[in-house]
Amino acid sequence: MSTFESIKALTFDHYGTLFDKHAVAKVIEQDFPGHGEELARLWFSTIKKYCWLSGLMERYLTWDDITGRALTFAGKSLSLDVTAHLHQKLIEADLILPPYPEVPAALARLAAKRDLYVLTMASAWMVEASQKNSGVDKYFKKVISAEPHGAYKPATAAYDLGVREIGLPREQIGFISSNSFDVMGGAHYGFPTFWLNRTGVPLDELGPQPDLVVKDLAELATVLGA
Repeated sequence: MSTFESIKALTFDHYGTLFDKHAVAKVIEQDFPGHGEELARLWFSTIKKYCWLSGLMERYLTWDDITGRALTFAGKSLSLDVTAHLHQKLIEADLILPPYPEVPAALARLAAKRDLYVLTMASAWMVEASQKNSGVDKYFKKVISAEPHGAYKPATAAYDLGVREIGLPREQIGFISSNSFDVMGGAHYGFPTFWLNRTGVPLDELGPQPDLVVKDLAELATVLGA
């Protein structure tokens, strides 16, 4: 018998959890051969940092603005002349990112048992387009974006938004992320949390622990009895 039977809905982070964000490295390679993976990793880490700093300063920036500024910084750090055209190419690439191999089948299993949602910092239209282009949109009830509310994860207000939109108490909403900071933020908020740790990296040493660590979404579906 599952120890998580009280969970009535599941909410997911999108980029890096369900969809392989590092696929954009191939797009970057077209402009900067040999630097695709390096620039992609620095870009992603800078996006997270800018979201956190914006939240701490209570200075709202749109997702598009944050990603653009982070890309410019990453380019300068690597002495690469990043253009607005490349940023647009990467935004377009985000819309056709591949899901991780096990994700479509695992989502089908999970959706047959519980309502599924996405809780993201990205623009809702981008996530919705990504879902539709990969054919997994049919499994989700709604994409919940913290962006228009000016609350980026791991701020409490971002997770609060998920509770308000889903309409269930936090104890009945399972939260799934591959990002260590995000899963700890969800655990601190009070969600039952599941960390998809595909690469076997250590959890950040900040205290809040996920309820369960799994290697991929298929394993989680099995644990949840789907």
